[in-house]
Amino acid sequence: MSMKCVRSAKQRFPRRNLLQVGAVSTLGLTFSSVARAAEERLKQATADAVIFINLAGGPSHLDTLDMKPAAPTETRGEFQPIQSAIPGVVVCEHLPKLAKQLDRFALMRGISHSAGAHPQGQSWLSTGNRPTPALLYPSYGSVVSRALPGQVDLPSYVAIPKTEWNAGYMGDAYAPFKTNAVPTVGKPFQVRGVSLPDGLTLDKLNRREQLLAKVDRTFRQSDANSPLLAALDQFSTQAHSMITSDRAQQAFDVAREPDSIRKRFSNDELNQGLLLACRLVEYGVRFITVTNPGWDTHLKNFVGHRRLLGPLDNALPATLETLQDKGLLERTLVVAMGEFGRTPKINENAGRDHYPRVNWCLMAGGGVSAGNLVGATNKAGDAPDDATEIALDDVGASIYQALGIDPLAEYHTRTGRPVMLVPKGRVISQLFA
Repeated sequence: MSMKCVRSAKQRFPRRNLLQVGAVSTLGLTFSSVARAAEERLKQATADAVIFINLAGGPSHLDTLDMKPAAPTETRGEFQPIQSAIPGVVVCEHLPKLAKQLDRFALMRGISHSAGAHPQGQSWLSTGNRPTPALLYPSYGSVVSRALPGQVDLPSYVAIPKTEWNAGYMGDAYAPFKTNAVPTVGKPFQVRGVSLPDGLTLDKLNRREQLLAKVDRTFRQSDANSPLLAALDQFSTQAHSMITSDRAQQAFDVAREPDSIRKRFSNDELNQGLLLACRLVEYGVRFITVTNPGWDTHLKNFVGHRRLLGPLDNALPATLETLQDKGLLERTLVVAMGEFGRTPKINENAGRDHYPRVNWCLMAGGGVSAGNLVGATNKAGDAPDDATEIALDDVGASIYQALGIDPLAEYHTRTGRPVMLVPKGRVISQLFA
């Protein structure tokens, strides 16, 4: 089944950052008119938060959600197809739960780019921009932290358990807060920077805070405009707020979740990470990445995918059900994808290699039209359908669109260079149709 990707033809005037009053005024716009435009875009947002499930390493499209049962054996592989809830779409036999609920997602296929190495692929995936040595773009969560700041006692951008995504030219003040661990069933979950270390009381913490403030004033005199000092200042303020906040302690305490919810998530890192992500969204965290590594299956592709598909099959439906029960799914955009697909030809090690020419993405919630198919690949599964190729830039623009952030908004680098968020991206309007 193939449906054409409809890209938005509407031309959007590139809105500058609200601080750039002078530049906007020269174009005949006033500060208030730009502010009103930004407010209007936020009113039209379909999502308040994002959970991005990063399938790091790149899952094989042919062994998951873009199977080609009629292809030759050397392409088709070991796994058998099963019918999904979307008519005409078959998925891997090791995804039976997802198959039954696939019509709750929008499935994009034929996503294509040209970055065949993991660092470059992850950079493109995390920013919506082709990586270049001349400029380090900020990842989505960093932009969200700046454009849509959250609560003072919780970070706007959380990485579970960690990520290589970064703040780029926006600076470390907008870097992700890394939990460095995931909850484990039956054990208390403590996050460094949220829980007080043994032996440290709030009284001692406050005295340390006062001492650090004195030291900070001394350093600030030496370089008042240092981005490092700005980042340290923000981290220090937020760390103190988090440690002294009962609400922050509760936000990371998955043991407070009802048994009916905790039992949905199996005892593996992906599922427990997503259980935590759902709770953090409930407490107001804007952007959460849950990194699921291991998909780089150059060797024994089918052994590796068989091991990883079970947790993924359980985690995706459990996440949607939990967000639905909490009344959060309508305003939370759930995204799942890796940095690229894998080669149609199986290599001599029973593996598949990097293949950025074809990839897929699942989206749900946050205004996304459930059961929608966007894009397609050819019969061989080695290229996008000519009429439906989707760029990673388009995925990025669509994420920003859902959040009410103009994909063409401009921010300034430290040297004063104006840079659009996703200059080559076009919103995939069919996702929200």
